Amino acid sequence: MAQSIWLLTLGFVYLFVMCSTPRQVPPAIVLSPYVEESVLAAQSAAAAEAKAKAAAEAPVQEAVIVKMNPVDLEKGKQIYISTCIRCHNKDPNIKGSIGPELTDAPLEVMQHKVASGRYPDVLPEGFVPKRKTKLMTKFTQHIPDVPSIHAYIQSMKR
Repeated sequence: MAQSIWLLTLGFVYLFVMCSTPRQVPPAIVLSPYVEESVLAAQSAAAAEAKAKAAAEAPVQEAVIVKMNPVDLEKGKQIYISTCIRCHNKDPNIKGSIGPELTDAPLEVMQHKVASGRYPDVLPEGFVPKRKTKLMTKFTQHIPDVPSIHAYIQSMKR
C-alpha cells in the first residue's frame, strides 16, 4: 500500500514538473534547394532590420537555412526503407500501420512534415490530408534528403 502511494505521488510530481515547465519555440526552418550569397545578404539585412524593430516589440525567431542535397533515388529508397516504413507501408501507394499512403504528398508538405512533424499551416491547393492524426515524428537529420525520398516515392506511384 505504501509503495503504491509513493509511486502515485511520484507520478503527480512528474506531471506537475512537466506541465509547469515553459517550452521554447524552435527556430523556423527555411527549406531551400540552393542558397545564394545575395539571398543570404538580403536575409541578413532583413534580419537586422527585424531585430531592431523587434527590440521594442516581441522577440523574433531566426530562420535556419538548410541546403538540400541533389536528388538520389537510391539514397531516397534507403532512407524510406530504414526510416519511413516504421509507420508507412513498404509500398508508398498503400496506407501503413500509422501513417497514410505518401504518393499524393507534395514535396513542400513532405519537407515540412519531416522538419517539424506536422502539416504546414497553409496546405497546397488541392492537397487533403489522408488521416485525422496530423502529427508525426520529426526526422531533422533527413531534411536535406527529402527531395530524394520524395523522388523515390513518386517513382513508385501507380
